[in-house]
Amino acid sequence: MTTLEHTAYETGRAGFSLTGFAGRALSLVYRAMRMRSDRAAMQAMPDYLLKDMGIARSEIDHYTSMHYAASGADGMDIRNAG
Repeated sequence: MTTLEHTAYETGRAGFSLTGFAGRALSLVYRAMRMRSDRAAMQAMPDYLLKDMGIARSEIDHYTSMHYAASGADGMDIRNAG
């Protein structure tokens, strides 16, 4: 990405306006709520289903963390699995 493209990209984002800040804050709150519900759903799953997904019970916190979920397109949506 050239400097000009990068500048155009940055100005096209929400920026530092109040609405941009509120939008980012709401997005973070939504992702945190989603992470919590995904973690609860995975904790309720039997071990054989977790094994089918390639996840050990001890790894649930890792796979539902904000850092991991943010790196994917939509994070993990286990509600639609199966």
